[in-house]
Amino acid sequence: MRIILVLLLVFSFQLKAENLISKSEVASILPSLDFGVPSTDVIQKNIEIGKDLIISIEFAITSKGNGGIELPGIFLVRLYDRHDDLSYFKDGLLNNELIDVNSDGYKDILLWGTAVKSDDDGNKLGDVSVLAILVYSPKDKIYKVLRKSEEIDIYTNE
Repeated sequence: MRIILVLLLVFSFQLKAENLISKSEVASILPSLDFGVPSTDVIQKNIEIGKDLIISIEFAITSKGNGGIELPGIFLVRLYDRHDDLSYFKDGLLNNELIDVNSDGYKDILLWGTAVKSDDDGNKLGDVSVLAILVYSPKDKIYKVLRKSEEIDIYTNE
């Protein structure tokens, strides 16, 4: 898995991929977040993923410190997790990029980072590298999970 991640990262840096959600965007809604109280702050974006194809996304962080987006074909992709419930993402937000990984003209989604795992008693078990690749299917007009680590929650509409 590390080889795949390194190859994708090198490829993405060469193509100047763009973020799905940036750390500065997350930082803009964090000050208003009161853990335990439902959040009303949402980041809304329109993203061009292909020629004349724009999708709308919304990103929000829950009162427990989890954050995600909805995509065509995917009910929820959790790319932010600060809720220490057996695992959370080390920096809160996973690294995320829109990049055409299969050269079909549509931007796919690459997520990667580090999950910190713990046991039921709260004892830290260590860090785990995580990766998810979501590929846009122009035929079905949805994103499909090509690969994902178990620590990254992705719920499809199927």
